[in-house]
Amino acid sequence: NKINNLAMCGTSGPKLPQIREHMRKMLGAYEGIDPGVVKTFPADDVVDREAYKGAISTLKKGDCAIIFTPDDTHFQIAEHCIKNGIHVMITKPPVKTLEEHNKLAALAKEQGVLCCIEVHKRYDPIYRDARDRIQQLGAFSFFQAYMSQPKHQLETFKAWAGKSSDISYYLNSHHVDFH
Repeated sequence: NKINNLAMCGTSGPKLPQIREHMRKMLGAYEGIDPGVVKTFPADDVVDREAYKGAISTLKKGDCAIIFTPDDTHFQIAEHCIKNGIHVMITKPPVKTLEEHNKLAALAKEQGVLCCIEVHKRYDPIYRDARDRIQQLGAFSFFQAYMSQPKHQLETFKAWAGKSSDISYYLNSHHVDFH
């Protein structure tokens, strides 16, 4: 068994029982997957914007954290992980500034850990088709993006989009890949 410790961290403990129940329903049907082993942070009756620190304290050097939180929290969480010898995979956009990017890169090198970006849109069929077609067009000299997300999807982001990050910044980062 390659994975023997899973933890999930949010900021709002009262939401966690429903999330654990969802994981039980969706993952519990698969042989060899026991969602009951996932430790959650913070406690169910606690709201704590720094709960990630407690979760990270349960990890060992060389463990890995996957960070998919509001954009403005990526840097502080990744920095805390890296300083504790934890590898990180950060969803896009990984950080909001070049300065933060350079700090994480230098810190990861110093600590000898991986710091990488999760690029899930790379595997969507429509994006793979676009990537393949773009290869035939030659070098780009101009790029423009247009957001056409259904309005109901904005519910997911309403707590932070436009406040701590721009929704276009968040969504458009998914349309840039590194091939």
